[in-house]
Amino acid sequence: MQKLSSTSFVLIGFVLIFIFGVFIGLNLNTTDIKPLVAYLSSNAILQKNLESNQQQSLHSFSFAYNTTHLWSMRLADENYYRIVRRLPCRTVNYIDHSINETMNHCSQTTINEFSVKETVNAQKWFYEHQHPVDCSNKKFAVIHNHAWSGIGSTIHQVAWAFGEALAQNRIAIYETPGNWVYGDCKFGTLDCFFLPITNCSIPSKIDGNQTNRIPANKGHWEKARYPDVFQNRTLTWYRSQLLFYLMRYNAQTLAHVQHLVAQSFDPPSVDLHHPYIALYVRRSDKVTGKEMSQAYPLSQYFNLFDNDTHQTKITTIYINSEDNNVFNEFEQVNKNKTEYYKLLHVKTRKNIVFQSLMGMPMKERGKIILEFLTDLFIEANADLHAGTLTSNWCRLVDEMRLVLGKFSPYYTPENRYMLATSALDNKNESKVEKVLENIRMNRTSLTIAHHLSIIQNSDKVIVIDKGQMKEEGTHSELLNSNEIYST
Repeated sequence: MQKLSSTSFVLIGFVLIFIFGVFIGLNLNTTDIKPLVAYLSSNAILQKNLESNQQQSLHSFSFAYNTTHLWSMRLADENYYRIVRRLPCRTVNYIDHSINETMNHCSQTTINEFSVKETVNAQKWFYEHQHPVDCSNKKFAVIHNHAWSGIGSTIHQVAWAFGEALAQNRIAIYETPGNWVYGDCKFGTLDCFFLPITNCSIPSKIDGNQTNRIPANKGHWEKARYPDVFQNRTLTWYRSQLLFYLMRYNAQTLAHVQHLVAQSFDPPSVDLHHPYIALYVRRSDKVTGKEMSQAYPLSQYFNLFDNDTHQTKITTIYINSEDNNVFNEFEQVNKNKTEYYKLLHVKTRKNIVFQSLMGMPMKERGKIILEFLTDLFIEANADLHAGTLTSNWCRLVDEMRLVLGKFSPYYTPENRYMLATSALDNKNESKVEKVLENIRMNRTSLTIAHHLSIIQNSDKVIVIDKGQMKEEGTHSELLNSNEIYST
């Protein structure tokens, strides 16, 4: 028999492979293969994952930070700073029984303290303090006895206890099971929704020396103590950093938040709606309980920021409230403003206040908290913010944004917790502009200003930088020039 050449063997091999491939392909086509999509939002799955997460943490702080985000929150960037530079300089005082601190977003002192760099350094310090390589030779403070109050209030009091533990040079750890009324997992602590506070386990013995206990229902902020590394910081900055560390969303919470955002927003991502302003309208129990002096109409909030949103070309507004009537009010307010604003809101249950929340089963309560945390995520990621700081929830939003380097003034109609101590408010500033318009009629006028809205109708604008004339033209021409004026 004549031998087959090597070429023939190769040819036969290719034919066999082809036939085998067709056979496999036909069989695969007859198989019903369906993709499996798992959404980790149920409390059962959440608790299962939390049990494994309790002894785990991020392998390295660097995994939690990049140049745009710290954990899940967007840091201030050049786009934000461009907005801030178009706002009028305003000085405000944070004031209550524990603090009286001044901020001005044009002040280098404020800019330096609330910088992204300072936040990253602080959060890195917290993380490394709470996640030692060896826990055996450390001192601990067990945080226990959570307050029976609204979620904003309880978290602020946990933050005080956390700060007290740090001041004592102890690693803070939650008592488990805890009695946090919002903890819908077996831990009963903030770890149900957030990354673990520490990688250390609770010591078996509480002797008052190596390990002591700090109650989380006191909140003595007027007696707040600092670790040495933060001694020269303002309380506003330090408290904000404490809260941010405690409220780092775990993977399950973040997945739920992003899923709810995707269901509610079009396009389905917070990042795709910048720039936007966030407004939380607090009413109901805060007014009936006399914590707020009144329920402010929606138009009053808009009067606070309307000039600034026009100046910065922000047309998108996110609104949330436990009062569903707010959204009907928005229709009328926006109509009066020639439909300038595009509304963002999340489809969540309304009329949920502390009393009604406490009447729910724990599992249902946990679902509501995830809706609250979705709101916090959206508000913290906004460019400008408005609300009433009488509400602990609104104060949480304010503190989250400060940590992210967003130090422009919070718009609030109240004269509590934050007082404007310089600059005109938007309503009076608008009156001044109208007076100036009347004065300019039929005459040549020279206007010197730091706020663009004052000069935007001028026939010619001259830009002076360091004593030198750098640009000239109309307001619109200079905005499109991508030079000093536009930034």
